[in-house]
Amino acid sequence: MKKIVILLLAAIYAISGELEDLYLKGGIAAVQQKIEKNLQSKEYWDNALKDLNLTYGYYSNSDRLIIVVDKTAKEISINKYENGAIKILKNNEIITGLMGEKLVEGDLKTPVGVYEITRRFTPPTTYYGPVAFSLSYPNLYDKLRKRTGSGIWIHGYPMEGDIRENEVETKGCVAMKNDLLLSFEDVVQNNKSIVIINEKGYPKAKNSDIAIIFANLFAWKDAWTISDLDRYLSFYSSDFRRFDGMRLNEFSAMKKRVFSKNESKIIEFKNITIVPYPNTEGKNSYRVSFDEKYRADTYKFDGNKVLYVNIENDQMKILIEE
Repeated sequence: MKKIVILLLAAIYAISGELEDLYLKGGIAAVQQKIEKNLQSKEYWDNALKDLNLTYGYYSNSDRLIIVVDKTAKEISINKYENGAIKILKNNEIITGLMGEKLVEGDLKTPVGVYEITRRFTPPTTYYGPVAFSLSYPNLYDKLRKRTGSGIWIHGYPMEGDIRENEVETKGCVAMKNDLLLSFEDVVQNNKSIVIINEKGYPKAKNSDIAIIFANLFAWKDAWTISDLDRYLSFYSSDFRRFDGMRLNEFSAMKKRVFSKNESKIIEFKNITIVPYPNTEGKNSYRVSFDEKYRADTYKFDGNKVLYVNIENDQMKILIEE
């Protein structure tokens, strides 16, 4: 998808000759400034994304598997994007825990949200089938909302004795019959897949939401780069929490001190992923992750950054920053 966006941008300017004119008049800095301005435009992203099926989000890495669980229909689907379209690789029947969002250890509920498969392993007993996949519950969003519990797996049925044919619930995990699990394993293998778990139906992202997130993400980066504090903070929710629990008032004071140094900064984002984040509260939420390169006089960073955001009044509002 990233290649599509780059080619579209190049095609637009190849016709107009605008990039060449900018380069002749202002050098490469002027060209970069024009591109950065376009990346902050929702109209640009609306056009760039219009022909793509973004039902399950935007993935720079098209090899990433997207596993979608519908707790109500008791279905699991393995998908991937190919040339802007969704390809279904596998669709299986499952059983899950109780309905509702998981709140505390022992409530027997399968969590609702976005997780990653952290490892493939052989379960400690044959009760969980021949193989299992652990999920990254609780994620940071769960932890900061005081959600507890652990050991949420995708696993099989007992390999001996009771095979749970009449059992309608697990203890919060996602389980499938062993022949289906082995077929599932053949597709997933050790791929660190995204797992989207929803309460009713599969989540459906909107292209217009993803356009807003892209435009706001680059506008947020621009404000950060030039130390425009007010504009930078305008992208944060009043309910914001940083990874360490810092709330918005403390975060704002800290950023004010940092921005007052007026350091020159280089900030680059790549490998962007935007995933719809299911919830039972009716919020329009997404999980945004990307690789960040940050360079300033007093601090350097290279690593992955994760944001949990809401779309409110056609603007991205950051809830959690990791």
